[in-house]
Amino acid sequence: MTWRFKDKILLADGLGTTLTGLHAIYASDIEFSIESETDSDEVETAHSGASLQVYYGQHISLNFKTPLAMCGTAGSSPAIAPLLLACGMVQVSTASSVTYTKGQPTKAKCLLRFGSNTHEISEMLGTFSLSLEKGIPRINWQFKGLFSPPIHSAVAPTVDWERWKRPEVLGVACNSAFTLNNVARTLHKLTIDVGNNVIFDRAINHEEIMITGHESKAQMTLSADVIANFNPFNEVGQVQNFEFTHGTDAGNKVSILGRYQMPVPKYASLESEQTGYELDGSLVPSGAGYDELTLVFE
Repeated sequence: MTWRFKDKILLADGLGTTLTGLHAIYASDIEFSIESETDSDEVETAHSGASLQVYYGQHISLNFKTPLAMCGTAGSSPAIAPLLLACGMVQVSTASSVTYTKGQPTKAKCLLRFGSNTHEISEMLGTFSLSLEKGIPRINWQFKGLFSPPIHSAVAPTVDWERWKRPEVLGVACNSAFTLNNVARTLHKLTIDVGNNVIFDRAINHEEIMITGHESKAQMTLSADVIANFNPFNEVGQVQNFEFTHGTDAGNKVSILGRYQMPVPKYASLESEQTGYELDGSLVPSGAGYDELTLVFE
């Protein structure tokens, strides 16, 4: 029996969770690969030819995209919560909001059903990037996990998308707003890369997925203005706060805040053929640490 390449179902949550259709991930562009190390026999013989390879240290690389899911009810965790935690974000909840900042990661587990083959991916950690332009705000996820051989699963689980509260399309009608250094600016594009360094660490008697550090970056494209109103050339090297807010109703709002070191600006041609500034810089923490990026769901 064969199956279509797009016949995939992805389930994920924290370690120790029994995964069911309630844990389905609203994923697209799923890329799954098995990575390994090799060692060669390098036997010397009387003839030429390839040597036998020994394969070991198999582990999983899993990439996919989701919408920037909202919480649905103010104070409730969004559907992407276990993914954020596995990317080294720490959650703090109140009655009206859920906030994520950088910190220690919480490992996740995943089931990927590929046709009738189901792979369990354990000890999963990763990184993510946000892409905010026109249309639906999306997140690109990149994870690594420990490998296990697939098992046959004849019947697909019944998935439930109820917890996936889809975001409103970016735009003025949905209260999308942006400030840089507490001044409203016209934003055309914002990309944020958390920049976790995720590795598979293998010793003789130990295997582990680890996040060994991170360097977060942000790229934004803003409309140019007269120098008297906006002069990014004089602000190179300064650390300035930015804030992007989006959403109209409680349970469907998100704010993204960053501590941004202003880079050397580049001129950019906007879709309107007007001039913009492209700023490709870093998110830098204060002396307290882990405060360069904050996500708030309300």
